[in-house]
Amino acid sequence: MCRYAWHNYRDHFACFDCRKAFKYWQLEPVDEPTFKGRQRLKRVPREITCPDCSKPMADMGLDFKAPPKNDTEAWEILRALFAGGFNFASCGCGPGLEPPRTLRAVPDWIERHRKRDAGDKLAEKFARRGTV
Repeated sequence: MCRYAWHNYRDHFACFDCRKAFKYWQLEPVDEPTFKGRQRLKRVPREITCPDCSKPMADMGLDFKAPPKNDTEAWEILRALFAGGFNFASCGCGPGLEPPRTLRAVPDWIERHRKRDAGDKLAEKFARRGTV
């Protein structure tokens, strides 16, 4: 069952320069009646700035767990993953993605885990057959 469906959680943001993570609300009330007793909320993305350096922070998703501040390689891995289009957002059904352990493994990890559209999948299928 999706653990994020029944409760409202704060989103996790990271500043790669300061190597710090914070949680902020990205939810606002919806002006419509609901059949349940609790108020319905909608996600409103906004730019969050780091309280230390005032640079924009990265929205890392609800499953993000920040590494220790002195683990510079782990923070560089997270920076590379975020630049590659990955964060730790899910519905909470599964364990999520485990990031690579070394900076050298990041390009292969990104290639293995990137989302492929139907055209990419078809091209890969033809490439395996040797018809391209």
